[in-house]
Amino acid sequence: MLKVARRELRRIASDRYYLWLLVVLPLASYWLLASIFSGGVPRDLPVAVVDHDRSALSRQIVRAIDATSSMRVAARPASIEEARALVLENHVYAVVVLPFGMEREARRGQAPATTGYLNAQALLPASLIRRDLRTAVATVSAGLEVKGRQARGEPPRAALARFEPVRLDYHTLFNPRLDYVSYLLTALLPASFQIFVLLVAVYAVGDELKKGTAGAWLDAAGGRAFPAVVGKLTPYAVYFTALGLAMLAVLERRMGVPLGGSPALLGMATFLFVIAYLAMGLALAVWFANLRLASSASAVYAAPAFAFVGITFPTIGMPAAGRLWGELLPLTHYLRILVNQGIRNAPSGVSLAPLTVLAAFAAAGVAASLWRLRRVASDPRYWGRL
Repeated sequence: MLKVARRELRRIASDRYYLWLLVVLPLASYWLLASIFSGGVPRDLPVAVVDHDRSALSRQIVRAIDATSSMRVAARPASIEEARALVLENHVYAVVVLPFGMEREARRGQAPATTGYLNAQALLPASLIRRDLRTAVATVSAGLEVKGRQARGEPPRAALARFEPVRLDYHTLFNPRLDYVSYLLTALLPASFQIFVLLVAVYAVGDELKKGTAGAWLDAAGGRAFPAVVGKLTPYAVYFTALGLAMLAVLERRMGVPLGGSPALLGMATFLFVIAYLAMGLALAVWFANLRLASSASAVYAAPAFAFVGITFPTIGMPAAGRLWGELLPLTHYLRILVNQGIRNAPSGVSLAPLTVLAAFAAAGVAASLWRLRRVASDPRYWGRL
């Protein structure tokens, strides 16, 4: 194993492609994702307001909309047609229409309607704007109601109690800041990470077959497949485990994600996560015995994985095929451990099942590859394929 590991380190040092796969591209992807979500939540999303009333009340509503953290009144078109053009040209995410006679109707005790048109194709901005627009208008409306009751002689506290006789007292258990660092970045970084682990494993093994050096690799291990596999993959396992732990440290110390739970269990999960994808890459490389096809298969397997792990779309709402595909991804089980142990600070026993699944992925990938590796590494007919 040591002989194979030293041989692998020499191959890494002599091939510039490893510099890109091991250092440049993973760190660049980390930086890119972290910079995108560094703000935590989207702010100042542009909206347009069509103010037909032009009254003190309509100006108050416009100020309330502009005061929210998620919205910025970026345009004041004179008509619906002008506002529609702004939406179609992607200048604004929403249009708010304040009708004629709104203040007059409000003073008469009627309920004038403030209309919002949202571009729901952009689902995340639309949901944020819908929530905060409703809050802004409701706050102004509540203020009018309370003032009206006070004008009729009710004490301020009694007026407020009549307006809201039953209050909802809710508590956010996890991700209390409601930011997208804890929600998305915590999942996107491992999703990007697993692609590089898989590709490196495929390249490390497939390049041996492509260059016809697989026989020398097997000879360095004394003709035995298991030492050949362990010796080759050990440098990558150590490096990627360290990189994965550094990723978690950056999430906690620089991005503010609360990673509690068991540090030992998180470390073990990261190690098994790396081993699982190295084993999957080994299996793809030896069974395809073709670097180009194995690389394509790894892209099909790993690139769309984020859609099936249940972070953005709940797994329970997926059809059976989607849930099955998600369970066949080590990423799914690693994220369960990361969310439970890191963010939810759950008991260690909750994460034992996904930890066992990660170990099973690693063992199954290696076991499924040993016999095939002995064959392709010792048969020149499998060498030299692109």
